[in-house]
Amino acid sequence: MKMLTMAIIGVALITAGSVRVSGGQSLPPQSLPWANQMPNMSQPDIIRHMEQQRMRINERQKRLEADTEKLVALTTALKEQVDDSNKNILSVDMIKKAEEIEKLAHSVKERIKG
Repeated sequence: MKMLTMAIIGVALITAGSVRVSGGQSLPPQSLPWANQMPNMSQPDIIRHMEQQRMRINERQKRLEADTEKLVALTTALKEQVDDSNKNILSVDMIKKAEEIEKLAHSVKERIKG
């Protein structure tokens, strides 16, 4: 009986404490994710900022397209060299082309990640 009384008192204290704590707290208001980055910008400034961001995205896309075209050209040229070469000979030009492909592919990968 004594154990039951202690359990009831414990539950009552925990419930009262949690109601008191949660009753006085309020959640922060929802805001736009980028609002803290532009706190004092006027509407024209925000529009200009968004236009600049759109231009950067378009430029990034053009660079990615150009770099992937270059990757295709380099890999095609390397494949042709490998096909024309002897299996026992490894040319310095093929190694340089492979390194250039590797660097360009790494650059494209990093830009895609953001």
